Amino acid sequence: MRLAPEMLFCQAGLNMNAQGELDFSNGNTSEGFTRWQAERKLALLELARKINLPLNHPVEVWLPGGIRLRGKLLLSEEKLLLTEDGAEPLRLQVDNVPFLIHEMESCVRLD
Repeated sequence: MRLAPEMLFCQAGLNMNAQGELDFSNGNTSEGFTRWQAERKLALLELARKINLPLNHPVEVWLPGGIRLRGKLLLSEEKLLLTEDGAEPLRLQVDNVPFLIHEMESCVRLD
């Protein structure tokens, strides 16, 4: 005898219609967002350390064609997931000039 999926959940004591919810009624909605921002900042710093990249520091970067950039090295775009596997190239910028991480010929931290 086969049971319908809702019967399996009922037998396990689970409500078939139960779904996780975000509760915004307590009025403290900024705490979760602030914690998420702090965790992202730590993840970014850890990634930068692993790939030896001086993010948020003054640098001198050389790009192909003899292009030299001096300024603070930043991420060019906010990424939801930060990975070091190279599946999606990291987009960086120095003084609002965007480039991909693999385009850097050299990068020297100046501080």
